[in-house]
Amino acid sequence: MLFEKVKGKNEVNLSRSRPYKKNDNAHVEQKNGDKVRKLVGYFRYESEEEVSLLNEIYSKADLLDNFFIPNFKLKNKVKNDTGKTIKKEYEKPKTPYQRLLESNTVSEKTKSQLKKTYETLNMVKLREEINILVDKLYNIQLTKSKSSSKT
Repeated sequence: MLFEKVKGKNEVNLSRSRPYKKNDNAHVEQKNGDKVRKLVGYFRYESEEEVSLLNEIYSKADLLDNFFIPNFKLKNKVKNDTGKTIKKEYEKPKTPYQRLLESNTVSEKTKSQLKKTYETLNMVKLREEINILVDKLYNIQLTKSKSSSKT
């Protein structure tokens, strides 16, 4: 049971993770540090303006990651006689965009749309746009912290 009512003075709904999986949240959140926290920091973003900036940052960061940043994909694990992994073999690093173009399951129409999108992108401009948006986000936080320290 995920939700349970606690009886007493006030009824409170408690949410719980899956049974016997008390550390689920740590596993779910571990990838936040990989992209989100490195990109926008640890501030609390609450206003609509901040959320719209975050959405814009994430959309540009996704374009950058998918079209320009290659990553390794595990090809094979070499194991010894006892079954212990002793060596991992990886494919040549490729971007998700390159992997889609090589895929047989993606239609030619989709591939041509991806090629058109790729031709309109510029990695340097994307980085600059992301940096400008992150600066705007930080400036909002600075004004918030200044106004809260005055009161």
